[in-house]
Amino acid sequence: MTRLQHIMYIDLSDVLRPPGIDFLLVLVAALGAILVSIQPVTDPLMASMTALEPTLIALAIFLALRGAAGVTWLVQSGVMHVYLSYPVSRASIALILIVSRVIIPSLLIMGIPLVVVMILLSPVFIGGLEKVAVTYLSYIYQAALYGSLFLLIALRVKSQATSGLLSVAVYFTYTALHVILWSIGRSIGNEFLEKMGYAMYFPNIIYLVYTGSDYDLKQLFLVPLLATFTIIAVIYYMVRRFETL
Repeated sequence: MTRLQHIMYIDLSDVLRPPGIDFLLVLVAALGAILVSIQPVTDPLMASMTALEPTLIALAIFLALRGAAGVTWLVQSGVMHVYLSYPVSRASIALILIVSRVIIPSLLIMGIPLVVVMILLSPVFIGGLEKVAVTYLSYIYQAALYGSLFLLIALRVKSQATSGLLSVAVYFTYTALHVILWSIGRSIGNEFLEKMGYAMYFPNIIYLVYTGSDYDLKQLFLVPLLATFTIIAVIYYMVRRFETL
C-alpha cells in the first residue's frame, strides 16, 4: 500500500465509521421510499428529485459535522501532522481530503435513496435513466460545493465545534441567499438577480432543461464553476497557508 493509499484508507475509515453514516443511510433510504409512496409520481425526473431533495439537506449537515469538522480532529490529534510528514505533496493530501470527505460520502449518501426509489418505482424509471443520472449528478455538484466550502472553513478555523457551527451556518445562509435573490429579482423585475438566485441551486436548472422551460445557458455553469473554485481554494490553502497547531 502506497502512502497516498494509506492516507486515503485512514481518512475514509474515519468519515464512514459508524455510528453516523450507517444510521443516515437507513434514514435517507426510508425517507425516499416514503416520499415517493405517499404521492403519485409518474415521471423519473420528479421521482428522482422527490427522493434526492431531502437527502441533500441531510448530506449537507453530515458533510459539515462529520466530513469537514472531522478534519479539525485530525489537526488537534496530530494525525494531520503525520500526514504532512509523509513524502507526498500537500496538494495530494488536499485532494485526498476532498475525495474522502466530500465526493465519496456524497456519491454514497445520495445514491442509496435513489437506488431504493428506482427499485420501488421501476416502471417509472424505464426509459428515463438519462434524466435520473443527470439529476443525480446535479445534486452531487451541489453537494461538492457545500462540502468543499465546509472543508475550507475547517482548515482555516481548526476548531471542531466552531467549524461545525460555521459550516451549518454557511449552508443555511447560502440556501436562504439563493431564495432571496430569486424572490427579489422576480418581485422587482430584475432578470439578472432572478436568474442568478435560481442558478445557485443546480438541480433547479436541470429541472428547467428537462421540462422545456426557459433558461439561460450560463446558468448551467454557475454551480460547477463555484464548486471548482472552492476545490481549488482548498488545495491552494493547504499548499500555501495551512499550518498544523
